[in-house]
Amino acid sequence: MIYMFKVNMLVAALAFGLAGIFILALFVWTEVKKCAHAVRAMQRIGSSASRERFAISRMSSRNPNTNSFRTA
Repeated sequence: MIYMFKVNMLVAALAFGLAGIFILALFVWTEVKKCAHAVRAMQRIGSSASRERFAISRMSSRNPNTNSFRTA
């Protein structure tokens, strides 16, 4: 009877262990997909508006005089 209990526990551990690993793998997969999607979105936002162009447009909007020069 003890032998059968040990065998049943081994089979149960394997079955639930594999199921747990499968569920964990699915969770990791969805989190990696979310992270990759967020990284792509940040790259898309960063590439659409370059900082230099934004800085130049800010400078020209604050100073309408074209003969002046920028300091600091």
